[in-house]
Amino acid sequence: MKLQRQVSRKIGDAEYVKWVLVLPQDRITQLGWKEGLDLFDEVKGDNLCIRAARSTDKVLNKEEPIYSDFKNSIKNILERYRAGLTWSEIKDKLNYAQKAPNNKWVSQLEADIGLKRIRSGGKMVWKLEQDTIYTIGYEGLDIIAFVKKLKDSNIQQLIDVREIALSRKNGFSKGVLRDSLKQGGVRYQHLSMLGSPRELRHELHRDWNYEKFFTEYRQHITDPDIQDGITQLEGLSKLKRTAILCFEKDPATCHRNIIGEELKKRGWRIGHIT
Repeated sequence: MKLQRQVSRKIGDAEYVKWVLVLPQDRITQLGWKEGLDLFDEVKGDNLCIRAARSTDKVLNKEEPIYSDFKNSIKNILERYRAGLTWSEIKDKLNYAQKAPNNKWVSQLEADIGLKRIRSGGKMVWKLEQDTIYTIGYEGLDIIAFVKKLKDSNIQQLIDVREIALSRKNGFSKGVLRDSLKQGGVRYQHLSMLGSPRELRHELHRDWNYEKFFTEYRQHITDPDIQDGITQLEGLSKLKRTAILCFEKDPATCHRNIIGEELKKRGWRIGHIT
């Protein structure tokens, strides 16, 4: 067993070195260690103790956290900052010293926690892929209370699923609504193809037969063009915390509940903002 000094790089007259501990093959075989294994080290008196890392180990050195702690820390902080953070912001908040993250760990985070890295404004932003889509109705709300409800729920994007984005209620027609949302930092998108068709709405207003209305709307959204619209909604929702909008306060009396059923089949969770 030998400790070796290696020069990792030179910049001008300065040398940057790393120390390599060479272990004999029989020790590696005896321990059952494999290449890439995370190791935990601790100084005890004049001795350096090295062993395989365990998930219960405390991170004593913020420069080299073990993967399980790194994963949990990244997941927790990105859940708090849904808009995303750069690596520089992450390492400052978590008190990590390394200038760049471990590329192998970053790739593993993509599979383990749904990490996405997106270039925005010349910066690489880390964020979690969304797994929940919310729904909301504006019945009984004025525009100020409505926007506040979205902000209180950390909604970043509102997708309007009315066929015609007009309203007799002040503030909820398309243009005015978009402007109010923009001032509140919420993105607006209108997917008119997901609205309930006029003939179904008129029929509902004649007989108030919700069971028939929902049956017919479920049939309506099997159309390939409507399915494409739901796929578009999914794509928009993956990177922003999203709510879909219609009028009714109670989702059980609104066609957006049927859209939610379809999204559940595709693996999404659905939450209702009431």
